[in-house]
Amino acid sequence: MKNLPSILERLSFLPNLYLVGGAVRDILLGLEPEDLDFATSAPPEVVLRLAQEHGLEAIPTGLEYGTVTVLLGHHPYEVTTFRRDVETYGRHARVVWGQSIEEDLSRRDFTIGAIAMDAGGRVIDPYRGQADLEAKRLRAVGDPRQRFREDYLRVIRAGRLAARYGFEIESETLEAARQAASEVLSHVAVERVTAEFNKAFQNGTPSRFLRYLYDLGILQRLIPEFEGTDRLRQNPRWHPEGDVLTHVLEVVDRAEPEVRWHALLHDVGKRDTAEWKPEGWYSFHGHEVVGAERIPRIAQDLRLSSELRQELEVTTRLHMVPVLTPPTPGAIRRFQAQAGPHLLRLEQLCRADAGDRRDPAAWKFFEPQPVPVQPLLKGRHLVERGHTPGPEFGRLLKAAFAYQLETGETAIERLYQAALRAEGPQR
Repeated sequence: MKNLPSILERLSFLPNLYLVGGAVRDILLGLEPEDLDFATSAPPEVVLRLAQEHGLEAIPTGLEYGTVTVLLGHHPYEVTTFRRDVETYGRHARVVWGQSIEEDLSRRDFTIGAIAMDAGGRVIDPYRGQADLEAKRLRAVGDPRQRFREDYLRVIRAGRLAARYGFEIESETLEAARQAASEVLSHVAVERVTAEFNKAFQNGTPSRFLRYLYDLGILQRLIPEFEGTDRLRQNPRWHPEGDVLTHVLEVVDRAEPEVRWHALLHDVGKRDTAEWKPEGWYSFHGHEVVGAERIPRIAQDLRLSSELRQELEVTTRLHMVPVLTPPTPGAIRRFQAQAGPHLLRLEQLCRADAGDRRDPAAWKFFEPQPVPVQPLLKGRHLVERGHTPGPEFGRLLKAAFAYQLETGETAIERLYQAALRAEGPQR
């Protein structure tokens, strides 16, 4: 990182200062680190005082954990005091301030993150993390069973890091993860679990992360609709990859990071709509509708935002339309009206879902339309024509919009007359 030497120089007033954690790992791998975190022997109140004496703003963001955030040019850097465990009981271990960087590194989860670097570039690596980096191996620091008991989220994090860097999980560490898997969701807040998914979806090979969670029984406990999807064989004409789970994981890998939740959940209705065919595979009629109905509960369980929930409902419900519907102008307009502001995400999902197997005509559903797909007849037009706001308003506006989408009509008066005809004797 080009600015690292200058950052270390600016923070050199802190005693025994080290760069720690993921930043060191990424530097040793030749990658640009996302964040720079530091450790020091100074207690947090001393860090606050020294920073202020050197003209820097410092914020006590986690004093009970020894963490102070120091601002350099408005950029925040976390500085944490060396720590030593007194008692370890899950994530709420009791710690005291430590005396050495080696003592602090002993608390880390995996060896590839238990590495520090001083201002001179000297690497402190008491657990052979560099050797594991070279071997592309993920290994726990010390006893892996103890590491996972300290924080069960580490079971999930192991899969994420392995998928991120293309590493294999060392056998003893993997076995300990299997043994701890049944405890994860009982001990870890779902918000922390979802955060790991969000990180996994940003880079690497997320299918490896998801397959690992499925093999450990975590994915299907988190989202029950995935249970047994590895045994649901699909029509080989359209899905040569085989079962539903394999298909979903391939779509997740092909998807852009911003639509990987959409990719993961787009076929979530298949388990409950599976119908065995004598040809030797299952069909899933209406799975997109059933899946969309499941999204609100899944989104609530995972603490996804309401904005993402709404988008997931739309993309799940509509992703089969370009496959099953002829691309007539009316069908395209209706599709785009239903997609609304989520049309781009829907297209991204469909492209990831189809790979190169979709009929080229299907992509017409995403082409810009000469006729607007927003309603042209408004309430004010009805008022101008003598209508009083009430239940009739909604029926007329809905009928006019349906006629607009079906025919491409844009003239207000003709849309109004079509709405009157549709309303018929009710008026």
